[in-house]
This record gives sequence, structure tokens and C-alpha cells, in this order.
Amino acid sequence: MNYIGIQKLGGLSHRGQTLTPASRPWITDLSILCPYEGLQTGNIPEFESDPNWNNWSFIDSPKEPSDRLIWHVFKQEGKHYLVADRMLLARVSWQDLNDAGYVYGINVCIDGKQFCCRLMTGGDTPHDDPYKGALLSNEWDTLVGGNVLNAPKIEVSDNIAPLGPDHLNSAHNSLWNWFGAVSWTAEPVASRENGRVCRGYHGPTYFYVNTVDHRHEDIGWRPVLEEVL
Repeated sequence: MNYIGIQKLGGLSHRGQTLTPASRPWITDLSILCPYEGLQTGNIPEFESDPNWNNWSFIDSPKEPSDRLIWHVFKQEGKHYLVADRMLLARVSWQDLNDAGYVYGINVCIDGKQFCCRLMTGGDTPHDDPYKGALLSNEWDTLVGGNVLNAPKIEVSDNIAPLGPDHLNSAHNSLWNWFGAVSWTAEPVASRENGRVCRGYHGPTYFYVNTVDHRHEDIGWRPVLEEVL
């Protein structure tokens, strides 16, 4: 697999209104948990405000470039994989995503191109150190973790606690927006029946577990578009 670069494609609509991608793509309620003093509240759209998938949809690329979604593009054996550079929705549960088909894959058409929209795999068992990700190979550690040709690489400082402005402003976070944002992945957790694997927030490959039906201010949806050939 090779890393191709950044592409702007499509948009996200709510009730017919195009949503501009979050300019502060992290935790949306600092009264619950604040990564560090002085941080502004995140502005990711929240699914819980209108938990009806009929009112949320992908659309063709908006005329205004700033409204277009941003994707990291990877290529393997002639097929392209586009991974969202930030969470598109917060306060959305794994079960919400599964109900809509977005966990394991649903077909979407954007700009006349067919994709399977799904979640990344994230591994089902963590290393002893959660900053090191999952024990077995998975898409999150491979793609976000930069373990493919030409992909952005993680710096040692990205995985040093506690979170602070240096994490927010790091080169890797500026591309992947993992700071203060935990993204659902497809896997159940080997040791917990109602648990699902989330990745990010404390570091680019941080491994975390949350309950399948929880809608939290720091957890959300980061899709993959897998090209349909």
C-alpha cells in the first residue's frame, strides 16, 4: 500500500444544509473533560442533536472548497482508500453507525464515483502500553500510524502524556486530528462483550474501549471510503 496524499471530495449535509468540516475537531464539551486549560471547545457536529440518519447524508463536492470533506488517500493493488482526516460527527454511538450500515460497509456515490463507506479496523486487543496501539495488524495502526510508503510519520512527542498545546499543534495532528477525539473502529473487544475499540485522543495510535451504545462528547465517526471497482 502507498500513501498518495490529500484529496477534497464530497460534503456532509444535515437536513439539506451543507456542513463545513469542523475547524476545532475535538471534544465538544469541556465541562466533562478538558485536555488542558485554555483550550477552546470543539465544534464537531453532534448526531445526538438529531439522531435520525435520514437527515444526515453525503453529498457531491460543494461548490465552496472549504465545505468539502478532506481525505487521506491510499492505494493498494489499483484500489483507492480514502480516510477522513477528522471526525465528521461526535456524540454518535457504534450502534448508531452499525444501524446505518457504516460500521462494516454501505455503498455511497459521491461525484459519480462508487464507494463502500465503513469504519477502519482497529484491532481487538491492546498492547500493555495503549499508546502503542493494538497487538495485531489493523488499518488504524497501518494508515494513521504511518506504516505505509510515503505516509506522514508519528513523532515521539505525539505519545507523551499529558496532553497539551504541543499535541494539538504537532505536524501529525495537523494532518490527522486525533487530539481530543476518539474515533470508533469496527472491532469488538476480545475481553468485553459490549465494548468496541476506539482510537486516538491521547495520541495518534492510542487504544481505548467504550460501550457500544454510548454517545459521548469526545467519541465519533471517522469513515473510510473504499473505492468500488
